[in-house]
Amino acid sequence: MGSKTKTLASFKDLKKIGFITPSSNTALEPLTMAMTEQISERISTHYSRVPVKKLTLGSHDVNQFQTQKMVDAATLLADGGMDAILWNGTSGSWTGEGLEADVTLCDEIRRVTGVPASTSSLAQVDVLKHYGIKRFGLAVPYVEEPTRKIVETYGKQGFTAVKSALLHETDNILIGNTPFARIKQLLRDADSPDAECIVVACTNLPATVVLGEMEAELGKPIFDSIAVTLWKALQMTGIDVPLHGWGRLLRDNPVLAELEQIMATLRQVTDGSRTTLRIDIPAHNCQVDTVCAEAVAPGIAELKLNSSLNQRSLATVQWLEAERKPLVQNDCANAAVKPPKALMQVYGVKAQMLIGLTSKDDEVIGWISVHYVPGTRLWSDADVAALQTAADRVRQVLEQHSWASFAQ
Repeated sequence: MGSKTKTLASFKDLKKIGFITPSSNTALEPLTMAMTEQISERISTHYSRVPVKKLTLGSHDVNQFQTQKMVDAATLLADGGMDAILWNGTSGSWTGEGLEADVTLCDEIRRVTGVPASTSSLAQVDVLKHYGIKRFGLAVPYVEEPTRKIVETYGKQGFTAVKSALLHETDNILIGNTPFARIKQLLRDADSPDAECIVVACTNLPATVVLGEMEAELGKPIFDSIAVTLWKALQMTGIDVPLHGWGRLLRDNPVLAELEQIMATLRQVTDGSRTTLRIDIPAHNCQVDTVCAEAVAPGIAELKLNSSLNQRSLATVQWLEAERKPLVQNDCANAAVKPPKALMQVYGVKAQMLIGLTSKDDEVIGWISVHYVPGTRLWSDADVAALQTAADRVRQVLEQHSWASFAQ
């Protein structure tokens, strides 16, 4: 839980999500809590464990995943009044019993507890269907046999693994301690020009940490089991807000998609290197220290991966709040209103334009930026007009979807 929890009157109205976890898992719990910190005033997550140590197709290891053990763990969770219960493990995809075992498990949990249920593997199938994906690259920490079973399981559902990358580990503790650099290389190794996405099938491999960075590098979505299971849990409990910083799946939202298209059009019209939208809309988990929508030219780093600056303390933002008109800077290094040093020194921005978005209460609740990296430039009247048009379009979209109201 995060600091937002302190704003609550009680825990009564929180949606409570229960996860059954392998006993040797050390990644999914801290990562799930880190991902949900942004919405800790809306949900709480709870965990019940079943014994799991080794991940092989040996009979002893497969027997770790007996339905009754899972149901007993689910029953303990249900005592806390859960709104959803999920098996946060991928055993249904690799033990050889197929997804039918996961369906049976969910049916039994619902029968015994009366609580809606799902699993990581069923959620992964839902994600692939949601995006209309047929071909994927598979990244797993396992050895050959479980990996082949995963390929077979998804193949029966109509999905083709065009390439697989393995870490050849069987010890779950070692899997949880995999260095992030090794995980990044695993994702690269799983990629293929024929793969529409990368699937990470394991809820103890902490690929979640590098999702945004690696999606930007590979240019395609990465559907990691830990994030996928949370995505399904949020669907099951009616939580429909974007989560920032944890990859495309959890951030995906139809309103944000419209805003990203506006940013893409603005970048093309102005020949900018990067266009960004930052805005404070707490009800939809948007705040100005994190980029809400962005478009970048090839080779330009995304700012949505970095939310380190206190944006409202910046001189450029304070100027927008004071002047209420576009800020046009042809030469950032010699501008009267100083842009942040990091923008120039780290991201190489040499010229920029900004325009504020003013709410009906006369507060600047956000702004759009156009960055230019190759050199200084004289922004034209047409460039400034395009910036104004983009601001008008953003206002229209946000008002149309009842996300915000603006001054006329």
